[in-house]
Amino acid sequence: MKTKNQLTIMLCMLGSVLFAQTDPFAGRPTSAGSDVASNKENVPAKKETFTAKIDRYKAEGFKVAVVLFSGDIKTKAPIPTATTSVSTQITLEGSLPSVKEDLAPLLESFTATMNESFNTDIFEIVDMNAIPYKETKFGKVDDWGATKYKMVVMYYAEPIYDYMLSGSKYSAALNVNLNATATEFVNEKGDVKMKYPIRAGNLGFFKSGVYETETDPGLKTIDELHALVNPPMGADLLAELQKEQDANMDKFIEKRK
Repeated sequence: MKTKNQLTIMLCMLGSVLFAQTDPFAGRPTSAGSDVASNKENVPAKKETFTAKIDRYKAEGFKVAVVLFSGDIKTKAPIPTATTSVSTQITLEGSLPSVKEDLAPLLESFTATMNESFNTDIFEIVDMNAIPYKETKFGKVDDWGATKYKMVVMYYAEPIYDYMLSGSKYSAALNVNLNATATEFVNEKGDVKMKYPIRAGNLGFFKSGVYETETDPGLKTIDELHALVNPPMGADLLAELQKEQDANMDKFIEKRK
């Protein structure tokens, strides 16, 4: 069982994940506005299924927030291993701007499908500028407990460059992993605790065409790598990711029922 301090630390981490920027709380309120506020306690039934939870949320006036996370595009960082490997992960300087706005239709499609599949309308794409935060001794945290959003679904669409040296061959591709997790804020014994109704929900994986060479291209920045790989971006990338999501959505829903 997590302590209150552990919960607060995890809330801080959730807030930092939601927004990869200098101050994710800038311009946001410290109290919930009338359009999102709710002081009603979220008390799940014993052994409550996900479907039953959604039905209870609807009856009690709760909502499920859906938030898209897609940070700046970087090269994959090396993973330390205890064994000797013939492959080396190469990290380059800099990053490319997030394509979050281009991928917004993915979130719209996901949210619509969740509502349709569970015969509800409680899944809502949330503007984080309307969500209050509070100060704790560990720093600022999102104050979901003060809102009607008793569950938060984080939809991750994370483009990252995989740049490798394997033997004498250099290779690079843009990878995008689609995944959704959910955190629920539950009232227990006068305290708010975090539960995880969706711990890992695979929604697809995309890999661009691979750039390969046996001559060191001498790359220093991710911009140079991007020019060589020339992956689909904008509407073309969105179309590839939408195909992946469409192919995996039924299985994602089935696991929640």
